[in-house]
Amino acid sequence: MLHRTLSFFIIAFSIIAAPSSMAFSQKHQLNLNDIKWPPFFFPQLESNNTGIAKDILNNCIGSMNYTIKYKSLPIKRTHLYMQSGELDVSVYSYKKSREQFVVYGKEPIFKSQYGFASRASDKIIITNINDVYKYRFGHLAGLAHTPELMKIVEEKKITDDISEGYDLDAMFGQLLATPQRFQLMANSKETLKWRAKQLGVANQIHVHDFTLRVKPYFVTVSKYSKSIEYIDEFLKHIDQCIVTMKKNGQYQKILSSYGLTFE
Repeated sequence: MLHRTLSFFIIAFSIIAAPSSMAFSQKHQLNLNDIKWPPFFFPQLESNNTGIAKDILNNCIGSMNYTIKYKSLPIKRTHLYMQSGELDVSVYSYKKSREQFVVYGKEPIFKSQYGFASRASDKIIITNINDVYKYRFGHLAGLAHTPELMKIVEEKKITDDISEGYDLDAMFGQLLATPQRFQLMANSKETLKWRAKQLGVANQIHVHDFTLRVKPYFVTVSKYSKSIEYIDEFLKHIDQCIVTMKKNGQYQKILSSYGLTFE
């Protein structure tokens, strides 16, 4: 009788515990921002390409106990959602103020040359940062410029010598419009060249040789993420994954598929 009673409790406990064990084994969903930032990110509904950063993230996060959901967001809203934890992961250049709401990985997911573009027919020459003062500037809202350029942007806001936009494609249109909304804009040189080519305006756009800075970008996790319990361990795994991809040639293969080389 005692044996039957024990068997009953063992079976009953197994039935109760099973759903909990199954739930534990399920993959957690991570929310990542999806942004028009070629060739690093391509929004899901706008291109057959995924983008360099997304290819790497899909590979590294895909090897963990997570699934990915990309959310198409403008830059400013990305910042807000990383501050609230509505986004779990984003790719950022380093900015000290962001350490208030994100934890940075240590291995760059990619590096980008930061520079300028103008209308080719304007024959603008940029040899140093101070040349920017001469021209009306187009600022993509939410984009983190270098401190030197941000100083100029803030000064131009005071004198109303700036035009602010919210979409890269629209800014190309404003740069080429008659009359022009602005004469000069800044972004990753890789992005400027790629998108100008895709829009069919590469021959009308001059991406300047002058490079303001080579900016490394890192995988970051929101400090308020509800899906990543051990943030340091998560980022350690991502960092090691990126290092491994660089060593085994997988990283270089991704870059070359977008016309870039690994330096």
